[in-house]
Amino acid sequence: MAFAEKLIAVRHAHHLTQEQLAAKLFVTRQAISRWERGEVTPGIDMMKLIAAVTGEPLSHLIEMPEHYCQSCGMLLTPDDCGTDAAGTANDHYCKWCYDHGEYTYETTMEAMIEDCAPRLAQNTGMSLDEAVSLMGAVLPQLERWRTVQENEERYGAEARARYGDEAIDAANEALLDMNPETWNDMKELERAILGQLSIAMDDGDPKSSEAQKLVAMHRRWIGLNWGSEPQDEAYLGLAHGYLADRRFIDYYDKPCGTGATAFLVQAIESSLTRA
Repeated sequence: MAFAEKLIAVRHAHHLTQEQLAAKLFVTRQAISRWERGEVTPGIDMMKLIAAVTGEPLSHLIEMPEHYCQSCGMLLTPDDCGTDAAGTANDHYCKWCYDHGEYTYETTMEAMIEDCAPRLAQNTGMSLDEAVSLMGAVLPQLERWRTVQENEERYGAEARARYGDEAIDAANEALLDMNPETWNDMKELERAILGQLSIAMDDGDPKSSEAQKLVAMHRRWIGLNWGSEPQDEAYLGLAHGYLADRRFIDYYDKPCGTGATAFLVQAIESSLTRA
């Protein structure tokens, strides 16, 4: 779908007239009309503003290729695909970012933008500033970077205040360096934990074998997120932090029932006491 069609659909979904959207964007109604007729396309910074005022993900507004690398964002052709651990083509990543089940080099999102933006500008004719702005908008939505970005936005300030920058930076690096196979295992474990939490709650005893199985699964999952299994004190502190944050309570209570977070914390406390 072309940008013009997307803009019309977004505007109608939010019940906005052209005049109302123009006022929110500080542009004229005529500018909105020209965008919707496809006569011109706004620059990346204006698209970011449209996304901000409508709540529409920027990735929905940008005309992205059907298949693109989930690390650098480049167009993927069959010849450019990376490979998984068995050497089979992987259509999520390009061969320059991913080879035989591993990222080809360690980097940060900022370094990736600095490295790739000049080539994007050269290949598309956009300015370097536009290329940097575009990549800064697109990369946080890609698989390799998305979780770290979401975690920083939701919990970054609190986590850094509690655990320090060094610990959080190390956890972020562990996630960024994680290959897709391990990532998929971690997401499967995350879903299994919620199922095991429901099973353990049915027993009703945070000291039961089912509850202790839950703790073992949960602690392993935290270790995958942090890059290493947490020490007892840090793990207990994390658990107690769950009860002080409505977001964590909702994460466990909504799928597993009221009191699920408190039960998990009790099971963790029981496990550490027994140890």
